[in-house]
Amino acid sequence: MATNSSTAAFYVVGLLLLIHSGYSSFEFHKLSIVSHYHGSLPIDIVLETVIAIIIIVIGAITSVSNTPVLSLKGEQINSRSKFLKFIEMKDAVTVIESIGLSDYEELNTRVGFINIIKKRREYSEWLGQST
Repeated sequence: MATNSSTAAFYVVGLLLLIHSGYSSFEFHKLSIVSHYHGSLPIDIVLETVIAIIIIVIGAITSVSNTPVLSLKGEQINSRSKFLKFIEMKDAVTVIESIGLSDYEELNTRVGFINIIKKRREYSEWLGQST
């Protein structure tokens, strides 16, 4: 498990590399304007940018975790999972049923099963009724 200091180190190193690659790119473009050089960005600047982004993403991934919560009694409760909170199936089913979805909703609402001509007819009838 990564600590906050190691996560902060990923962010700091990645940010410094990103700032340095941005400044190097700025210098290269100013130099290319003065010397009338119309080439592409040097590979070392591109690699530095890619490495900086990868380091920042690694820092972001290592910083993701569930934080403990306090109960009403003042006790610290840790989650059973490090990254995601568990969803009780009964709560999910209650929400799905309150919305009005069925178990086969993904199959029933696929674009291939929608009768476009019928939908256009219903829409034009609706437009005719509303005016």
